[in-house]
Amino acid sequence: MMAGITPKGKQKEVMALTDKGHVIVLGAAGSGKTTIALLRAQHLANLPGNDKVLLVTFNRALVQYIRGINNNQSPKLFVENYHKFARDYLDSKGKMPENGILNSYRKKVYIESALEFYKKHYPAESTLKRPKEFFVDEITFIEKFGFANFTAYYDAERIGRAAANIRRENRIWVFEVYKKYIELRKADGIEYDWDDLALYVYRELQSDTTARIYTHIIIDEGQDFSPMMIKSLVSALREGGSFTFFGDVAQQIYGNRLSWRDSGINANKVWRFDVNYRNPATITAFANDIIQSEYWQQNNDMVAATNQIAEGPKPILVKFNDRVHEINWVVEQSIAIGRVSSVVILCRNRAYIKYFMKELKNKGCNAIEINKYTPGYAYVKTVYLTTFHSVKGLEFDNVFIPLLSNDIFPDTDAIANAVIKEEAYSNEIKLLYVAVTRSKGNLYMSYHGTLSSLFPETSQNYDKEYLE
Repeated sequence: MMAGITPKGKQKEVMALTDKGHVIVLGAAGSGKTTIALLRAQHLANLPGNDKVLLVTFNRALVQYIRGINNNQSPKLFVENYHKFARDYLDSKGKMPENGILNSYRKKVYIESALEFYKKHYPAESTLKRPKEFFVDEITFIEKFGFANFTAYYDAERIGRAAANIRRENRIWVFEVYKKYIELRKADGIEYDWDDLALYVYRELQSDTTARIYTHIIIDEGQDFSPMMIKSLVSALREGGSFTFFGDVAQQIYGNRLSWRDSGINANKVWRFDVNYRNPATITAFANDIIQSEYWQQNNDMVAATNQIAEGPKPILVKFNDRVHEINWVVEQSIAIGRVSSVVILCRNRAYIKYFMKELKNKGCNAIEINKYTPGYAYVKTVYLTTFHSVKGLEFDNVFIPLLSNDIFPDTDAIANAVIKEEAYSNEIKLLYVAVTRSKGNLYMSYHGTLSSLFPETSQNYDKEYLE
């Protein structure tokens, strides 16, 4: 077991789950999914034999967190993020050239070149007059679901993509641009982008006749994985082993909008964890008000939380006249509280983290930024900083969420560049949900100017303050 951490209540049932076949565990925020995922991984790694166990996450910061709390250093247990697993596998097959993965910015450039090629040859075709952002978004959809040919794309149900409307007969143009994009990319020696890496891993595994090295694979925060990521991991499993999926659709912030049922998992039963062991009931009540927003996209797999922790202060929302006073207050309060307990300041973008870090250092606070390089954390009495995205799976005694002003949150670039506006707003409000459910005690929120349109202002489950 991990130091000081033991399963509670229904969590204990996971330890008794079968070590063969596929297992689905859906849990509410605060139900201990990451803890139980690690405990299950440790349990499987300690079974007799020399079988290897892989615990895989989407988030690299979460990998570091899990490694930090894992005091059972079994040589059979490997903790990685998905893209590290994918790169290592392709490299083992001699199929990972140096600089072989296209970043998101350059991907857009190549797709635009492919689009311009077809515009030049078919200037009257209306589908090709759509914005390049539409083609980037649609091609990413093709990659994440792994459509091998046009027929598969033509027949595909558009999970969560009704707003990106395109007639079936016009999809041929998108697929032609997609094929041209692949052609242009590979002509320059670039084999993959970050969105189709899983597709190539899956394809390689289908023709790979060598013995699989993992007898047990556990996915944590599985709601953030694309269908092809999950399918490739299922294919990487040794015959007779176990595949365990831990997820929470309420925290689905990477826009995949899929059910685990679309991803090659074959489970007869779904285990649901609805007890929140992290947040006080006051914070859970406020988080549930966020879920009621018009921007929230509902899902039948979502698990509503009930509380184990009854007492706790209400979340607080503080209004300021300007950003300077707001930031100064957050810095001073977090330093004071950080002397006696763990504190995290959560920002929508890393640019604001740098701003807060500078102010904290000016006041003599050696704050720690959480990123993919940060070793074990969250149990030390100090001040941490990270983004809404990177805080997935983590918890702290106190959480500050500043800059909830409407010109900062939702992120203006994310909304402006989105093809499906409804999905963009849904992603943003789920980020807020993730942020507020990180606190084990106190939740402090703040803004200046106009409050974010995504904030549940009519909620009765928070207190308001005004400071000049």
